[in-house]
Amino acid sequence: MRHHGYLTWEARVKVLLGTTKALAYLHEAIEPKVVHRDIKSSNILIDDDFNAKVSDFSLAKLLGAGKSHVTTRVMGTFGYVAPEYANTGLLNEKSDVYSFGVLLLEGITGRDPVDYGRPTNEVNLVDWLKMMVGSRRSEEVVDPNIEVKPSTRALKRALLTALRCVDPDSEKRPKMSQVVQMLESEEYPLAREDRRQRRRNQGGIAEIESQREFSDTDKSEIQGCKEESRG
Repeated sequence: MRHHGYLTWEARVKVLLGTTKALAYLHEAIEPKVVHRDIKSSNILIDDDFNAKVSDFSLAKLLGAGKSHVTTRVMGTFGYVAPEYANTGLLNEKSDVYSFGVLLLEGITGRDPVDYGRPTNEVNLVDWLKMMVGSRRSEEVVDPNIEVKPSTRALKRALLTALRCVDPDSEKRPKMSQVVQMLESEEYPLAREDRRQRRRNQGGIAEIESQREFSDTDKSEIQGCKEESRG
């Protein structure tokens, strides 16, 4: 699952999915829940079979039942820190979701979250990715070191999942268990005809891909990704 020292697409997805499941456990399976607070690529360890291990809990915080957040001094790694936490010091598990979204974008693009060696409009990975998707250039964001490129559907699945995770509105970010489902589901995102059929069958109930779950800012970006994949 390596090519010339670089992880293949399949290996990256396995590592990212393992990370997602670990975070889902920390956030949803134990009490009090654990907010890692420093999810980044260097804190994800992998073995020879590309099984992921989340490491370095030195900044972790516990979030007890009934608590929506804790107030704490802003810590973490620049480029991965959720904007609401950076601005207010209010921390909950959705901060980890944002950090994972950045990590997912790293896996897709092979770029650092912040790279001052790049042109001004490419310094910030999240901003650049949104610009590329909004310009219907999503196929161009894949790490050039990946020899066998992902399918259009697989790339679209990863990008849409990442965009949801880095939504500037923390309330609109998915739970990590939902991220697991999105990354594992071959049906996500649904094809246009499948979406229409599901709406008919469910009386208009929005499916997992409904744009109402995205911020107004991200709607046009995600629509651009959809249009490009259909083209």
